[in-house]
Formats: sequence, structure tokens, C-alpha cells
Amino acid sequence: MTNIATLNPANNASTGTAHAIASIPLSKLVPWDGNVRKTGAAAGLAELTASIAAHGVLQSLVVRKTSRGKYAIVAGRRRFLALSALAEGGSIEPDAPVPCRIVAGSADATEISLTENVVRAPMHPADQFEAFRALINAGASVADVAARFGIAEVAVAKRLQLGNVSTVVLNAYRQGELTLEQVQAFTVADNYAAQHRVLTDLRRLGEHPDDIRRALTEDAVPGTDRRARFVTIAAYEEAGGAVRRDLFAEGDEGVYLLDAALLNQLALGKLQALADALKAEGWSWVESAVRLDYDTRGKYRVCHAEPQPLSDEAAQEQKQLSAEYERLFDSSGEPDEETSERLDAIETRMQELEDSAPCVYSPETLRIAGAIVSIDPRGEPAVLRGLVRPDDEPLDEQGEAKPRPEFSAALVESLTEARTAGIGAMLAGNPDVALAAVVHALAGGVFPLCGGENSLQISARPMRLREASKGSEELERAHDQWSDRLPAGSDALWQWCLSQDQSTLLDLLAYCAARSVNAVQAKHDRPGCKRFAHANRLASALRFDMAQWFTPTAENYFSRVRRASIVAAIAEATAKPARRSWDKLKKPVLAVQAEREVAGTGWLPQPLRPAA
Repeated sequence: MTNIATLNPANNASTGTAHAIASIPLSKLVPWDGNVRKTGAAAGLAELTASIAAHGVLQSLVVRKTSRGKYAIVAGRRRFLALSALAEGGSIEPDAPVPCRIVAGSADATEISLTENVVRAPMHPADQFEAFRALINAGASVADVAARFGIAEVAVAKRLQLGNVSTVVLNAYRQGELTLEQVQAFTVADNYAAQHRVLTDLRRLGEHPDDIRRALTEDAVPGTDRRARFVTIAAYEEAGGAVRRDLFAEGDEGVYLLDAALLNQLALGKLQALADALKAEGWSWVESAVRLDYDTRGKYRVCHAEPQPLSDEAAQEQKQLSAEYERLFDSSGEPDEETSERLDAIETRMQELEDSAPCVYSPETLRIAGAIVSIDPRGEPAVLRGLVRPDDEPLDEQGEAKPRPEFSAALVESLTEARTAGIGAMLAGNPDVALAAVVHALAGGVFPLCGGENSLQISARPMRLREASKGSEELERAHDQWSDRLPAGSDALWQWCLSQDQSTLLDLLAYCAARSVNAVQAKHDRPGCKRFAHANRLASALRFDMAQWFTPTAENYFSRVRRASIVAAIAEATAKPARRSWDKLKKPVLAVQAEREVAGTGWLPQPLRPAA
């Protein structure tokens, strides 16, 4: 068993102070009710117990003799609890000598207890990280250090990673210039030069830990990338690929693949194998691509598989069910609970019958169409069949392929109004981008060589948006809030502006810039207008996601396009072939059906999809 006192001979010698030092048996020590530490005594007790077992009591307990021959612990209660745990576990004797500093009975015990708990300065975490690194460098193993300090091996590994960060970064942490979460982000790269570069450019690159990780791993591929999930990290490593793991992130989010070329090779090889299997289906052509974006999809017309006729028995049952459904549905009055349940049961059974019939592509479609296999965001293979290239479109009687425009000019204008409102709403909450946008517009007017069409009407004439949308509603709320704050009259507004701080003026500038955004595509606008290109750049700077600002509904979209477009939208959004029952629905009903099917998928009509 460990002898606590012999591990700490210095604690047994007199220090020349007024307080006597002695080795007192553990069994004679008792807690003192007046200890000022009332909470947190059990916190970290396992680590302290392991430390005492490994290193002994490094700091003497402070005690005062009682009238019953015991010694009450004035300071050192947690050390006493750790020693008691060791005695109960058989690691030390119950009477093991404990180094103690004995205070006189006349001393203010409360003041002594408070002094030890308050005056003692805690060790800075950065010093602790470097100390753990020094232990490992001296030859100790991670497992040994973990056991001696009573902590998990992964905790030791994390502190080692933090200790291996550049001393420049650690010093910035010591000075309070970085948070612990930011230092943790620096551990994703062991290149000190890169760490120094990112630290120097921290404000420009972004101070969030994710911004730091992104800047330090710009040449690596995160484990959450669709290619990494498709290939699997295990297969990549088996092929000889190097990885770096961030111990402060969970799962694949903390893994970075360092050989992008190898990952691409493995992903394309796996995709090609899937493409070869697709060729057996008889397509005119088959291609593979890591990513298939909306713009690429928009270059093709999509043909859907055609449901085959039901069997005679299934067709007869469907006919009977359809007749019953129409009879119940057309009955006068609101259906009761029993009728509603029967209608639901009929719908379910008719769907089962429909699903039982296979859907196949016609020989004509196979002759002109192809398929593309790609990787979806989850890392799963995604196959899009029935794609017809513009050059493969059948010719009309005059020998020309002239497909009818899918979107009317009025619909495009309506949709792009929603996009304009969404961009404006985001710009109103982002003064930094708004300032850059306003300066860009002004500089373009002053310096003609730098100028060009701009999506901001910098004269601050607010865009009049006729269409109601989430973005327009948010802009109106902001307008009401500013109207309540601003004084009436030009002179009063000028004095108000002079009295405001820069932050308030920037917020107002952002809102005014937001109301001047014009990304609406009217009938007379050319699709290649530079104003639209600038709006796309503005949206990119804002990390604008139109799916958060617009949801296609029967009212704002589906009722305004052709039946074929509605069916195509449902199939594209749900990745399911068209259903025979859709052909029997009237267009208003089909539009409502599409609204339900597309909800939650993030699908957007082509005019609202991000620019390539």
C-alpha cells in the first residue's frame, strides 16, 4: 500500500512558520462544518484521487485540534475525501499518515479556509496543455498519464492536441484574444505557418471556430462531403489515403481527407461501375457525375416511365373502388367519421393497386433519352433517368424543335419578386455586405471604368413589390420598426443621424440598401442583364438560400404552370415516377396535390434556383 507521507517528505519538515506541521493518521481527521466551500466538493474528485494515488498529497491539509483528540479539517476537505476513498478501496491504510499544518485554536479558521479557496490562483488551461505535452515528450504514454491523473485517455489526447498548437496561438489564448473553442479549431492543422496566417487574418476570414477550421482545411475534404460518404472513409484509408481527425468534433465532422485526388478517383470509379450497370437498361447514353445541380438538370427535358396496364382483376377492383369513392365523395353534406374513414381506405387501396403495376420507359424514350448517376448530399447514389438533350429532341413538321416556354413572363416576374424580397430581407440584417454593396454602387458611378449595371437603385427609391412573400413581410416589419424610430422632417432626420453611433447608422444603411434591391425579371428584361448577374453575386455574398424564403404552393406557382410542369415538379422533388392517378385529377386538385408532395423537399422552380 502507498505511504502518503513518505511520498511528500518536504511536507513533514518545519517551514519556520507559526503553524506546526505534523503527520497525522487519516483516522484522526474529521470534516469541519465551518469549511467555506459548500458546493462543488465532489467535482473532479476522481481525478484528484488518482493524482494522490500516483503522486501523494502535494499540499498539506490545514487542521485544528478538537477537544476530543481529533483534528478538524479547516482547509483540504477534497483531499481528505480523496484519501478516504483510497482507504476504503484498500490502496492505503486507514491510519496512513497525512501531512497536515496545525493552526492554533485562537486562529480564525474561517478566514484561513477562505484564503486557501480564494487567494489561490487557478492554473491557466494553456499552461496545463503544455504541461501534458511535456509529460508525453518525457516518455510517458497517454494511458499512463490518464491513469495517474484519473481522466479518460481521450481527454489526455485532446489536451495534447491543444498543447501542440503553435505557441503564438496559445499566447493569444493566454492574453484573452482567443476563446478555448477557437484554440480547439486551430488543432485541425499542425502547420504552424498556416496557423499564424489564419490568426493574423482572423477578422477577415471570420472569427467563428467553423471559419477557422474552414480556413485551415481549405485543401482538405471534410468527412461530411458527399464523396467521402459515398466512398466511405474506411475504403479511402484502405486505399492509402491520409486523414486528419479533429478530436473536438463529432463523427465524420471531425475527419478531413488530405488526398482529394485519390478521393475523386475512388468516387468516379464507383460511379462508373453504377453507370455500366445502367447501360443494360437500354438507354441511348449514360453518364456519371459527382454532383448534379439544378442548372445541369435544367438543360434536359425529363421523360417519365409510363405505368403499365393493370391486370384484369386489379382493373375491375379499381373500377369498383373508383365508383364507390365518387358516390361517397359527391354525397351531399359533410362526410361523417365513418364515411371519411372509408374514403381514406379506398384511397389507400387504389394506391396499392396502382403501385402494383410496373412503370417502364417506352422504346421511343429509350431511343432518345439517357441517364445520369450522381451522388446526393447524403452520399447515396442518385440516378436520374429519361433525360433528353436539346439536340436529341424530335423535330416538328418544319424540321425544328421548338418547345413551348415553361414559364410565362408574368410568372417569372412574380417568382423573381419573391427572390428580390428575400435577398433584401437578408441584406437588411447584414450591414457589412450592405456597406460593400453601397460603396460598390457609388464607386461604379464615380469611376466609369469600374461601373456597370447594378442591382441597387442607389437613389434609394424603394422597390414596390406587389407579390406577398416571406421576404416582403419581413421588410415591412423592419420598415415599421424604423418608422417608429426616425423623426419627421429632413432637418430633424439630419440631426438624428449626427447623434447616432456608427452601428445604428450601419443598420439603417443596410435597411435602405435592402429596400433598393431590384432583382425582378420583368417581361422586357433580357435574361443576360448585368443587373441579374450582380444580384447573383450579392446573393452569394449573403449565402442566400431561396428555399428558406419561398415555398411553392398551389396559389403562388402550381396553378400558374401547365399540367406537365406540375407532374414533372412532383417527380423531380420526390424522385418518384409519375402516377396514373394524377392524370385523372383536375388541374386545381393536382396543384394542391403538388403543394403537399413538394412540401419539405426544398424543391424550387428553375427561375429561383441558384446561378451556376
